[in-house]
Amino acid sequence: MTTNTANVTFYIVRPGDTLTGIAAIFGTTVEQLVTWNDIADPDLIKVGERLIVTWAQVSHESFYVVRSGDTLTSIAAMFGTTVEQLVEWNGIANPDVIDVGQRLVIATSVPMGH
Repeated sequence: MTTNTANVTFYIVRPGDTLTGIAAIFGTTVEQLVTWNDIADPDLIKVGERLIVTWAQVSHESFYVVRSGDTLTSIAAMFGTTVEQLVEWNGIANPDVIDVGQRLVIATSVPMGH
């Protein structure tokens, strides 16, 4: 028996999110998000829903560039991860200090049976 393994990255839907906006963040298309997540109505996604936003045969990372007003807490909430995970992925010495323009790993793919 052969198992195909894909590496996926997840995103947690926040208030105000649309598939168009999420697709833009992760460099994909609404159509691809619909396919990966078996979404029946592309105009209806729910806050708190976990969506696959990248799917590849090789592992990969997704990045976010820090904007004015961002905190690790707000970034972690936006991408469905934890402050602790962001600190680990990015080697952050002081979680209270991040810089505007800083590029952060905000998700790493995880193997998933396909």
